[in-house]
Amino acid sequence: MWLERITSYLLRHRYRAVALTFVVTFIPWIGILGILIAALVTLCKGVVEGAIFTLAASLPYVIVFLFSGNDPSAFPLVLWAIMGVAVLSNVLTWIFAVMLRRQTSWSVILQIAALVGVLVVSIIHLVYPDVVTWWGTQLQAYYAHAQAVTAALKNTATTAATSATASDAQLEMINATKQYATGSMVVGILFNAILQLIIARWWQSAVFTPGSLRRELHGIRLSQTAGILFILSLVLSYLGNTVVLDIMPILYALFAAAGLSLIHYLFGLMRSPTSWFWLALLYMTLIFAMPTSVMLVALLAVIDIWLDLRKRFRKV
Repeated sequence: MWLERITSYLLRHRYRAVALTFVVTFIPWIGILGILIAALVTLCKGVVEGAIFTLAASLPYVIVFLFSGNDPSAFPLVLWAIMGVAVLSNVLTWIFAVMLRRQTSWSVILQIAALVGVLVVSIIHLVYPDVVTWWGTQLQAYYAHAQAVTAALKNTATTAATSATASDAQLEMINATKQYATGSMVVGILFNAILQLIIARWWQSAVFTPGSLRRELHGIRLSQTAGILFILSLVLSYLGNTVVLDIMPILYALFAAAGLSLIHYLFGLMRSPTSWFWLALLYMTLIFAMPTSVMLVALLAVIDIWLDLRKRFRKV
């Protein structure tokens, strides 16, 4: 099998694999392969080897960032966000891969990731209480920059009425977005890290233990402590607490992941050959019904905490 041969080559030829990891990260569209190799090496060979490969998969982002800083059309916030998400996601992928190698369950990894995210957002609000205002300023500057670039490319002038309408719409969007901007940024970093780890774990399981990843991901169930904190956070966010509002994207992502795990488990019980069709249809419905669908899936995870629905549904 070609995947087995590639895996064997990467694990046996250390320096060539490190060089390949470094080079492939520069290539658009397939650059994610670098951190996938690093995570695979971490899962198979341990902490130190994984750290070396993770460094090789992260340096290219820093190098590209340094050279992109001279581009006059580039907006600084976007550049920092891209590099920050990429590098921090890689580091977190390595950390989570170390935990997974040491037999930590996916449920614990997800809850630790969410806890780290909550702490980061809380500390940011504690150190910089005006972070929401700062986000509003940065987003306004970004939209103004984007409009200037678009106008320069199109070389057309907009009417005063159109500009006013666009400004009002953008202002409304900014006012809504800035409340969740820090939390959304943290979610992006954590989501990238977890997704990269899942793909790397699939790679490892496909070669060494086929089917193990499916069983692991189908068993994600959160703790009662997490459920109580989530319900409490819902109440505080409804009351308009600024910090909790910024934390909610992280909590929704955590509980949505647990809810999707349960959904996949239930569909896995079906013996019908069309189960994949109904699962795909469900995903399409969830995507088009966002953000309401995310709330419903998260609610399903909350219910599962106390009812343990997997024990109640054995065969469909």
